[in-house]
Amino acid sequence: MVSNEDASAAIGELIRQQSAEVRQTRASIPLNIDEAWACGEADLRDKVVVVTGAGSGFGKGFSLKAGQFGAKVVLSDLRKESAQKVADEIASKGGQATAIACNVTKWEDQVKMFRHARDTFGHVDIVVANAGIAEPPTARFLDFRTENGEPTKPALPTVDVNLIGLMYTTKLAFFHMRENPAKDGKSIVLLGSMASFLGIPGAPAYGATKHAVLGLMRSLYFDAHVYGIRINTVHPFFVKTNIFGLIPTLLLTGIPLPTVDDVVAAITAAACKVSSNGAAFVVDFKGILEIPYSASASEENGGYYAIFARRAQGALSLGKYVFDIVAAFSGALSGRRPLQ
Repeated sequence: MVSNEDASAAIGELIRQQSAEVRQTRASIPLNIDEAWACGEADLRDKVVVVTGAGSGFGKGFSLKAGQFGAKVVLSDLRKESAQKVADEIASKGGQATAIACNVTKWEDQVKMFRHARDTFGHVDIVVANAGIAEPPTARFLDFRTENGEPTKPALPTVDVNLIGLMYTTKLAFFHMRENPAKDGKSIVLLGSMASFLGIPGAPAYGATKHAVLGLMRSLYFDAHVYGIRINTVHPFFVKTNIFGLIPTLLLTGIPLPTVDDVVAAITAAACKVSSNGAAFVVDFKGILEIPYSASASEENGGYYAIFARRAQGALSLGKYVFDIVAAFSGALSGRRPLQ
């Protein structure tokens, strides 16, 4: 029988080992654009890639690059004509692409988008949840106008698009990737922002959604690992795209900014770098910095976060194993093929 003293000593040793591992983990990994393109060139050929918000900005840039690297690209946008122009450009250069209209805030639209991807190309390998909007000046969170003496209900279109829509995309990505028999090469990229780490004056709803994107990825990291899926986030500093407003333009005058190409390179690395899972790719004018998941298991608290992460991952793996056994047994009894 193990004594309390021996158990305490064993736990203490485990904590020390975990702490040593965390200390050896680099807090961040610089990544240059050429390395990102090399990852894409090595991994994207013949992959089926679904991109939301693909008609402009980062979504357009990544879709064109994926097409260049030989991916089969499914482009969606609120305005189909925008996505179609990008798809036509990919096709004109010998690539394969298809476009579909999709309002990401509507579950049914996203179901149709993924069904279209499956019906056109057979399966889904990579999903980039890129669609997003800034916080409209007409939907300010701290709007103190009243109606019959009471404050008006806040309009939250930013939450609907940047968080609810992104969560719809992510759930459907998991569903379709579970049905994909490939053992590797499946990945999900969620678009965050520097606002995932920092606040932006006058944009509390935007900041809340982007913080949530990082939290969503870090929580789903465990499930993704169990199902053989990699999931990462990309966090650009301010970049001049079609959602770049007047106030940021004035505030950032004279400050060097990253380019759309920098962000596209980060998305490519997040989608294709096989050693990256649960990572946050931060992009500013200095380049791309990868913050691995293990960096969140800080040296503080003796590496307890790292211990918890491993335990959670083990519990989910066991849960999936039990679920698979039950599903197989139920399928055998009913004569139906079990879920894969």
